[in-house]
Amino acid sequence: MNNHQVHVFHIDRDAKQADRPQPVGDFTVAADSHEHARAAALARLKAEGRTVRSLSFLADGGLAVVVTQPAPAPSAKNLRRALGAG
Repeated sequence: MNNHQVHVFHIDRDAKQADRPQPVGDFTVAADSHEHARAAALARLKAEGRTVRSLSFLADGGLAVVVTQPAPAPSAKNLRRALGAG
């Protein structure tokens, strides 16, 4: 098993094209392959309640992940409208 460094960046959900993700931390996952490292990183971020916007593999075997806020829950009115009931 190899250790893969995961670099986490945050960007606002409604960010403009010129806005750049900001670093918010790093962690390490142990995995046999890049795909297993990807799955482990995604599982950890999901468990932390983060929404992954993008994930990229780095030349050194690490991963760069951009996270954002989760989408707000739809209001009851918007949910009824989306379901065709209102």
